[in-house]
Amino acid sequence: MAEKRELQESIPMSEEKVETSPMDLLTDHEKELLELEARLNAELDAKLMANPNKMPKACYFILPNEFGERFCYYGVQPNLNKYFQLITGMNPTNAKVYSTAFTMLAYFFPLIGAALSDSFLGKWWTIIGFSTVYLIGMIMVTVFAIPNLIGPLGQVSNFLTFLPMLVIAIGTGGIKPCVSSHGGDQYLPSQEAGKDLFFNIFYVSINIGALLTQFIVPKMTELHCYGQDTCYAGAFLLPTVVFACAFAVFCAGHKFYRIVPPLGEFLPLKAVQASILAARRHRAASPQERAAKGHWLNFAEAEYGGVFLEEVRDFGLVLVPVVIPFAFCWMLYNQNSNEWANQYYLMSGAIFGGKDETSSYVQGAMFGNVNTILIILWVPFLATFVYPFCTKRGWNFSPQRRMGLGFLIVVISFAVSAALAPSVEKAYLDSGRLMKDAAKYDGKYCEKCYSAWWQLPQWILLSLGEALFSPTGVQFTYIEAGRQFRAVSTSFWLLATSFGSILIMIFEPVFAGYDLSSGNKGWAYSGIGLFGFLLYCVTSYYYVPRKIRPSINEAARLAKQAEYAITSY
Repeated sequence: MAEKRELQESIPMSEEKVETSPMDLLTDHEKELLELEARLNAELDAKLMANPNKMPKACYFILPNEFGERFCYYGVQPNLNKYFQLITGMNPTNAKVYSTAFTMLAYFFPLIGAALSDSFLGKWWTIIGFSTVYLIGMIMVTVFAIPNLIGPLGQVSNFLTFLPMLVIAIGTGGIKPCVSSHGGDQYLPSQEAGKDLFFNIFYVSINIGALLTQFIVPKMTELHCYGQDTCYAGAFLLPTVVFACAFAVFCAGHKFYRIVPPLGEFLPLKAVQASILAARRHRAASPQERAAKGHWLNFAEAEYGGVFLEEVRDFGLVLVPVVIPFAFCWMLYNQNSNEWANQYYLMSGAIFGGKDETSSYVQGAMFGNVNTILIILWVPFLATFVYPFCTKRGWNFSPQRRMGLGFLIVVISFAVSAALAPSVEKAYLDSGRLMKDAAKYDGKYCEKCYSAWWQLPQWILLSLGEALFSPTGVQFTYIEAGRQFRAVSTSFWLLATSFGSILIMIFEPVFAGYDLSSGNKGWAYSGIGLFGFLLYCVTSYYYVPRKIRPSINEAARLAKQAEYAITSY
């Protein structure tokens, strides 16, 4: 709201100086929301202004919640591929499809969470509601993992196996777009330095949660319980308890939270309605009327305003060069927890030496931690050294080029995996092991098998590609969207991950029907990913950045001129 007032104050109204209050530029609904927010947070705002350099107490309740949620999510997601094969008896193809479906849904439901939060519930009640759903899902998966409870081991219904995953996906997706923004809401607009510190700590809490759980939970699956050699019920119980504690901490901080009232409208729906209205009028208009209006969206200007319509245009243009092509990039990336895990099962995980088949090895889900570790190293290295180095020398390493390079490196990483696959499979079979038992071995020591270290190059490339395109993609979709669409645009960046998972679910049964080897399947996916990269190159080449893109009407031009006068990117 503060940024909006600054923008409106800076719009030149006329050559003559006019005394205008910022409140005069707001709609009645916007005024009501501002007054309500001021009343709700009067006491907390006074304390923040008295200690502007101190982290708000609310953050000490929000950060543990994010740690617990990420600990919980990564305690489940990387282990699903193996869990589905061992407990339910799924074949590798179905296990991959179902684990991918979980990822797809987890990155689809942020749209629902954002809609409910911004339109009706606000962030607090959205987080509370979806966290409750999340906890129910975790309790379900913990109980359902007890052997023979919902069916004979290895013959469990796919529906019952996936039902807790669906509930968890709804919960994690619903809170995903709300927790970080709820943390940002705890600061006043003037506390920019404190807000930056919070988001840095927030990012660290995510990665610490992911790192710890991916080391601990896989080891817990090796315990013996209920008369079995695996203990997924006990392994899933730990993240369930951690999340329950983190949820309780979040609830306990209620009296310290600044509350930002919901806006009462869902912008994507409003954008669709405006577009339909404009399209209908444009189709019925005469050539003279079309020439007078200029852009077709201006036919809805009377109802929706010129600034909003330009932001609709900008939002649509962001989707074409980014979200659609990058679905193919996420299609490759999302397979590191299933396709690459299946490859790891065929290798010797005794990466630190030792020949004890029962203990001297690292599970695939634990080895995947190399991605998190490398990301923590790559991201600050690029931001601190590489990007400034390019800028000082006048090299145009723009966000679009960073994303394109990252996309290409991800494709290369998958090609490296595909090239390695035939040799890995041959060595595994030569050791006397059967392909159908691969998930049971999961990297156990094998003298004739390839060492898991052979997977490290593809992980290094994948992590470098992610470090280039993922943080930059969030930045790009933020700065290239209008002010009202920035949160929605970011949620659609997350949706690209969901689209990538859908592509896997489409192609995987097709490849299985042709009985492709893992190596040939890897080359096929690499080719499809390369097509997505070329599509991105074409759309990116013709893309005009928002900052220099001509406006579609005068009101939008003045608003954008004022915005860039006060905004530094």
